[in-house]
Amino acid sequence: MHTTSTTTALLVSIVLMAGVAATSWFLGDAASLTVAKTAIVPLYLLATKGLRTYFPDNPEVNTNMWEVAKFQFADAALLAGFVVIIVARADSAAARMVMDFIWITALIGGALTGITWLQQKPRNNAK
Repeated sequence: MHTTSTTTALLVSIVLMAGVAATSWFLGDAASLTVAKTAIVPLYLLATKGLRTYFPDNPEVNTNMWEVAKFQFADAALLAGFVVIIVARADSAAARMVMDFIWITALIGGALTGITWLQQKPRNNAK
């Protein structure tokens, strides 16, 4: 299993938090909303790490496409939720946010599953 050093994980978290704060400032959010959006970053990173405990096999190596699709769509849903929260404005419509979440999840999850399937196809044919 691949492990990331604590320094690297901390650096990624700080850079991502700075990016979210800059994005929030660029969108003209209030200071309290900027702090709330920035506080979401460690939760997102922890959620992606936790997702891998439910899917311990490397999705690129796993030959069960159902398991690969479940992992890819769950990972895409985490990313979609993160993106929807970060770009949300105080006056955003809930229906629009739900639709954004659904299409981002479907697009990214489908693309990642398709890419993984295409990468596995030559390996499966060689067996």
